[in-house]
Amino acid sequence: MRVIKLLIPLCILVLGSGCAIDVSPKAFIHQDEQPLQLDTSSLQKAIQKDEAQVSITTVQLTNAQGLELVGVAVSYPKAKANIVFFGGDGQTINSGSGLIHRFGQIPANILWVDYQGMGASGKAEKLKVANLKSDALQVYDYAKEVFPKRLPTLVHGLSMGSLMATYVAAERPVDAIVLDGALNDLPSVVTNMMPSWSRIFTTLDIHPDLANMSNVDAIKDYHGPVLFLVGEKDRITPVAFVEQVYRAAPSEHKVLYVIPGQTHFHGMKQEATIQRYREFVESLK
Repeated sequence: MRVIKLLIPLCILVLGSGCAIDVSPKAFIHQDEQPLQLDTSSLQKAIQKDEAQVSITTVQLTNAQGLELVGVAVSYPKAKANIVFFGGDGQTINSGSGLIHRFGQIPANILWVDYQGMGASGKAEKLKVANLKSDALQVYDYAKEVFPKRLPTLVHGLSMGSLMATYVAAERPVDAIVLDGALNDLPSVVTNMMPSWSRIFTTLDIHPDLANMSNVDAIKDYHGPVLFLVGEKDRITPVAFVEQVYRAAPSEHKVLYVIPGQTHFHGMKQEATIQRYREFVESLK
């Protein structure tokens, strides 16, 4: 995720004086200057390499603000689940559509829609977390309409997307959650990205829209199946952070898989991760 951009204007410590870091939606959540043309070339290349039979549909949804949300729905033969994917901050279909084909190895159908203000989706004049959450529910509802109802529908949240996944699970009867590099709580993640020597001098000025962004709190009332994925070498949401969320989950059907050698954002690259994911999906039956 792009929390590190909060730290670019590093506070200059003068004579021991401290500083405050602005943790606002504008500073915390990436926004492109303008919508881009949807590009699924990396997905197309991956499909061609495997000679896979896949159906790709461009998705265009108009949200409550009148913005156009753009994404793709990809269907695989003999799919075992439907997955609604919520990416990390700044992660767009254009920059990583090849990731979709990794889910196809489960195999699973997948819906990925760019967040408003990112990638191919429209941008609001002012970004509000409440609107991102509303969009997430709309995307999930769309998946329930278009994907086979006989299959379980999972919400998969990567990094910042984990907050969207737990929110949707609190508002909709999802069949399972996958939390990939999950944030425990916002202050912990931002502090973790700061140089250790600067922490004693620095305070966080967290905007009210972000104050309640905590997976530790959000998951406390979710009793359904949960798969936790985290890279062994993840420095943004380290294993200890994800373990906090794991312990807070009351579910009797929860699995934590620490991915050997992996960092943030790259867990699905390993075949072992795909196999663990496949086993989790099969356990839902």
